Amino acid sequence: MQNSSAIIRMNPSDYEKTNLGQDHHSRGQSSATTHRAMKMLVLGASGGVGKHLVRLACDQGHIVTALVRRADGIDSRARILIDDVLRPGCFDEHVRGHEIVLSALGIKRTNPANPWSVLASPPDFSSRTAAMLASAMRQQDLARVIALSAAGVADSAARMNLLMKFFVAKSNVGIGYRDLAAMERAFADSGLDWCCPRPTRLTNGPLTRRVKVVEGFPITASISRADVAWWMLEHAVQPIRQRTPMITGG
Repeated sequence: MQNSSAIIRMNPSDYEKTNLGQDHHSRGQSSATTHRAMKMLVLGASGGVGKHLVRLACDQGHIVTALVRRADGIDSRARILIDDVLRPGCFDEHVRGHEIVLSALGIKRTNPANPWSVLASPPDFSSRTAAMLASAMRQQDLARVIALSAAGVADSAARMNLLMKFFVAKSNVGIGYRDLAAMERAFADSGLDWCCPRPTRLTNGPLTRRVKVVEGFPITASISRADVAWWMLEHAVQPIRQRTPMITGG
């Protein structure tokens, strides 16, 4: 990976305002609010949630920059930057000029379906990138970040179902959960305006726009990656009221 990033595509320079509240089912939110377009930096934009973040943000009229290692499958309406988020100085170069960072970064396993599969990422990937990102954001006076966590992380561990408790205790899922807890602490100590939503089991289901905040993670709970992305975007344009809400499909 070269030290300088490559801009693959440029999005249109301006977008019209759109109504982000249309067909709104999330709890406690207005159903008819118009928001201005925001300049958004999306991290982890090539992953399951990240691709939805880019697509939906473009649909909603936001000015989107996607920071990825490979540009495969990224919505062509976004401005795409190729770089390695672990490279020193990466975030210092790329956060400038944005109003919010949306992160879907996280530890990956070589076989995501196997909880015992070998890690494809460093065991401190999420927390290390969070610390680097927070430092760069403070330097650039960029205050707001929404970063994906998981139901059962940190103080929500006792509210997980027994199967997830087993995986966290006995498999490599636990490495990812401990790293996400450290990521949350990094943002909590950063002085930034931050939120780390904790979704229940992720699926490849359709976008429903029906998301609710819950207190527990039963074995039947799930939420589509598209709905997680939609929730993150809805809260990107609202005051942050909860730092680590547990969210599920509703």
